[in-house]
Amino acid sequence: MRFFISSNIKSNAPLYVTVLLFLLSSLLYWVVSWFFYHFKFGLTYERMYAYFFTDPRFPERLPLGQLLEDIHIQLFMSVTFILVLSSIFIHKCVRDWIKYTLIASSFLAGILEPLSAFGVYYVSPLFIYLKIFFFYSFQIITGAMLFLTLKLYLSKEKEEPPERSILYTLVFIFSLFTLFFTTLNFFLFLVKLGFAPHHVAEYYLGAPEKFLKPKTLEGILKVVNPHFITMGVYLFALIHFVFFTNVRNKVLISSSTLIFALLDNVSGLLIRYIDPLFSYAKLVSFLGLTFMMTYVSLVVAVSILRHRAKTIILL
Repeated sequence: MRFFISSNIKSNAPLYVTVLLFLLSSLLYWVVSWFFYHFKFGLTYERMYAYFFTDPRFPERLPLGQLLEDIHIQLFMSVTFILVLSSIFIHKCVRDWIKYTLIASSFLAGILEPLSAFGVYYVSPLFIYLKIFFFYSFQIITGAMLFLTLKLYLSKEKEEPPERSILYTLVFIFSLFTLFFTTLNFFLFLVKLGFAPHHVAEYYLGAPEKFLKPKTLEGILKVVNPHFITMGVYLFALIHFVFFTNVRNKVLISSSTLIFALLDNVSGLLIRYIDPLFSYAKLVSFLGLTFMMTYVSLVVAVSILRHRAKTIILL
């Protein structure tokens, strides 16, 4: 994303067209999100209650693994969308406090909306109202950012170079989110697979005495295929910030993180179709990836706080 910062987008025709098409795609994503949320969770108390507890007369809670998986997907989609949109929005010629407010509140609403599901699940169904409130807040805020950014690039309005402090804020928030996202992934793994090698093997191979069916090739590929690109894009966005800090062994950090991610993604196939002993590789790769994501996030966040990185720029 460096070209968003170092170039005048409007004067670069290929870049301008690309950005404009991205904004139009984002607008479509924003519109469709209303319908998706309505069908997936519901925009009323009654519909969302049915998502969490099925039948109001005989309430039965949604499985925890499914809840964590839905939160995992929501967080990834929301924060990735905000990160890219914000990197373009900061060129808008408005007061800095408006930029700070919209960016920070969009991240906050995008994170608290899925997290409020824990309140519904463990505390009270009344948290449904909070979840709906955060969804509306997220949509309204990101909608405002989209409108202002589209107005900038569809009119003769001039761009302005973003302040470095706003870039620091954007990267810092992304680093903090990654710490939280990594923690959530840890618990998702714990709930669905566990940290014992035989439990990991059972997850893929099945266990008749526990009424667990073996994973099918189709089922594994439904998880593996999208993760190849989403993990790659996310880790690229995270790791490239390290190159603008003073930390040593940058090549080792970047390569080991991506190797752990690749092995974590394919090890399920290896367990299911080659040898159950690859469950050890699954555990090592997942824990290694968790450690590296935590380490990289802390390095970037601390570098920003201490101003040790000389040129931390959004690529």
